[in-house]
Amino acid sequence: MRILALADGMNGVIYHRVYTPLMRLQLDGYATIDIAQDSETMLKEVRFEDYDLIVFNRWLGPYHYDILKKIAKAKTPYVIDVDDYWVLPKYNPAYWAYRQGIKSAIKDAIYYADAVTCTTPQLAKKVKEFNKNVVVIPNCLDYEHEQWKHSRLANEKFKIGWVGGITHHEDLKLIVDAITRIGEEGIADFYLCGYIDNEIWNQIVSMFKGDWFHVVRGTNASAYGEVYKHFDLVVAPLTATSFNSCKSELKIVEASAYEVPVVVSAVEPYTNHIDNGGVIFAKPDEWYESIKQALQNTIHLGEANALYCRKFHNLKLWNISRLKLYESLCK
Repeated sequence: MRILALADGMNGVIYHRVYTPLMRLQLDGYATIDIAQDSETMLKEVRFEDYDLIVFNRWLGPYHYDILKKIAKAKTPYVIDVDDYWVLPKYNPAYWAYRQGIKSAIKDAIYYADAVTCTTPQLAKKVKEFNKNVVVIPNCLDYEHEQWKHSRLANEKFKIGWVGGITHHEDLKLIVDAITRIGEEGIADFYLCGYIDNEIWNQIVSMFKGDWFHVVRGTNASAYGEVYKHFDLVVAPLTATSFNSCKSELKIVEASAYEVPVVVSAVEPYTNHIDNGGVIFAKPDEWYESIKQALQNTIHLGEANALYCRKFHNLKLWNISRLKLYESLCK
């Protein structure tokens, strides 16, 4: 089977949802994968009729509709992968861009797709409003990638980490008081990872003050995971909104690569991991107590998180489901 992956740039989403699983399919001998990484090249040079299947994640850039028309003309089936809900809250930095066209583009691509893959049952419900042929395939890591293979570092003082981007400004407000108290009491240092010098990021950084607070700059999608080796605990706050409920449990899975436990908000989608013994669920007013509880037993909790994620977020096993779907579309 010859598959063409359309990836206009290599961001974290494309890395996890397109590049990683498809490259693993190729390495395991199930498919031949070509990747087109520029939307203009996709439109002007790629012969879609030469492929058995086309795969891409949600939006194809400025030539989105032109590329979809070219795919339709070639009569090649396509699978769209969706990792986020396309209806954004107003505080999201991408809100106006989505409202002015990206939201409609994603919905149309879902509607005309031969199949859709997505990350969680919550998001699948949204997809089914436009396309019934949807398969849930959760986020998985390829542990053979270098960024997940480093040795965990031993710390003299507890290090708590958060890894993410500017869309989580509102979510981080949930932990400011608890993290500040933890830091001022000398219990742990806090590391905010993913920083880029812009207005929103600087607003986020300004919420935390103290010599216990550290900022780590963002890096590319194939290297950022190494930062987890420094942490004893990861926090993943999330406000309870319709948009956030359709996100994935990726932060839990990433932390599991280095046997790090996670304290998360007790909301969807994190409650999908209710049986994960390496995750502690915090209500909005319980972050301080939940963090202290996790720090009392980080080794046991971290091992439990690793065992759970390697079983239920196993890339090779989930790629079997992915392959079955792909083969069904190519008959």
